[in-house]
Amino acid sequence: MIGSLLIRLKFQEKIKIPGNGGENLYSLFLNILNKENKNLAKEIHDLKSEKPITVSPFLKGAKFSNGYSFISPEEHVTFRITYLKEELLEPIIKGFISLSAKREPMELGNGKILIEKVDMQKSPQANFTSFEEILSKAKDDKTIALEFSSPTSFRSRGEQKLFPLPELVFSSLLKKWNAFSEIKIPQEIEKEFKKIRVTRFRLKTELVNFSKYKIIGFIGKVIYELPETINKENKKIINALSDFAFYSGIGYKTTMGLGQTRRVMI
Repeated sequence: MIGSLLIRLKFQEKIKIPGNGGENLYSLFLNILNKENKNLAKEIHDLKSEKPITVSPFLKGAKFSNGYSFISPEEHVTFRITYLKEELLEPIIKGFISLSAKREPMELGNGKILIEKVDMQKSPQANFTSFEEILSKAKDDKTIALEFSSPTSFRSRGEQKLFPLPELVFSSLLKKWNAFSEIKIPQEIEKEFKKIRVTRFRLKTELVNFSKYKIIGFIGKVIYELPETINKENKKIINALSDFAFYSGIGYKTTMGLGQTRRVMI
């Protein structure tokens, strides 16, 4: 089982945080996980390869201006955590719910917050599934639309890439799928990614401030076309990877608010 859940926070004082909050929310996540399972928190922090979680930026409740997030006292703010290993769900829920019940303040940036609610109800931001279910429900649609809802970028051979080329997008999804799913997708499918065409896009770039650096990413919607030269079975796999994007994110620093992606209607 993999999934996505929403966390609601209550701020106790006015704070100013660099960027969209993703970096600080990831630190909050690790701090809370560390209270529940120190070994697991350290394992995730120390991973140099693909990480089995994503953390969104602030989804609502924050005001953005000049590269910073501003939150007023008593403001309610939500963010999203996704996990790609089932054993992560219990410590995540226990950690956040325990703090919520205790009304124990936690540090976030230069202020204090309370964990107000852990929401697991199905919604546009939260859901649960499995790798098997994603594959079994995948269609062989030849047109796929993805919405990049938080700034997204790719690191390729030490260079930053700022356009969602099919081979970058679907290779990112494939890499994360094979890192955590018991059902492996053959690497040979990467040859098919180069056949996919971008037919329409509406994108803009956005600069995200982090505590020690800045990253430019793109946000917006892209439509991909799968040609007839890709067979039905491979079309289904590519469609499955597109559906998986809701949980995995795409590209660089998905643990810190970047690369939040979802498949959308055309």
